[in-house]
Amino acid sequence: MDKKDVDRTPTGITGFDSLCQGGLVKKSVNMLLGNAGSGKTTFLLQYLYNGATKYNENGLYVSFEQHPKDLRETAELLGMDIKDQERKKKIELIRLAPPVSIKTLQKELVKKINEQKIKRICFDPINILSLDNSLEENLRKEIFDFFTLLKEMDVTILVAGESSVEGCSDYEDISEGISFCVYLADTLIELFSSGISGEGDRALRIFKMRKSSHYRGPIGMAIDDKGIKIFKKQ
Repeated sequence: MDKKDVDRTPTGITGFDSLCQGGLVKKSVNMLLGNAGSGKTTFLLQYLYNGATKYNENGLYVSFEQHPKDLRETAELLGMDIKDQERKKKIELIRLAPPVSIKTLQKELVKKINEQKIKRICFDPINILSLDNSLEENLRKEIFDFFTLLKEMDVTILVAGESSVEGCSDYEDISEGISFCVYLADTLIELFSSGISGEGDRALRIFKMRKSSHYRGPIGMAIDDKGIKIFKKQ
């Protein structure tokens, strides 16, 4: 199959989908890395909101830190009426207090996916899942099996990961507890809050995307009152 013919899940984020032939690969696991303030939550909210309003795909935001009330307020500041989409049963925001086991999470979400016909799921941040697991080897297998199940249920997953330092050249230094998630992910995207290679105050880079060609260099981005905007390629 030609990479251009792969089914896509467009994010609807200005300038992003053109970097990767129309969007994320459908039924894939996509990891969004960045340090505090880099724009991860904004990216996730836009992904769900655009899915509901532009592409008729229901979404679920699973937060392990921020309360849904705070997420709604953030979305509202960016012009997204999440409350309206919640009333229409197009989007649901939930918070699961850590520690959270993978088995508990799976039981909770499988039911929601089936009942609400969920097509997009966001997890924020994935680091929290390591708090209830003492052995990384077991955690890796549990997360792999969990993500595989979600993909088989026709869901496209976007996972936020907290990164202590910018730059993914050394995966082992990304952040304690989630370095292996980078290898499990089909796509790895990093947001830079301080720019990179002269690409302005903020930048984005797609490090890998399985089954897809994509723009590989860093590219500038901005966050304004309408959310994230990726600059045009030079």
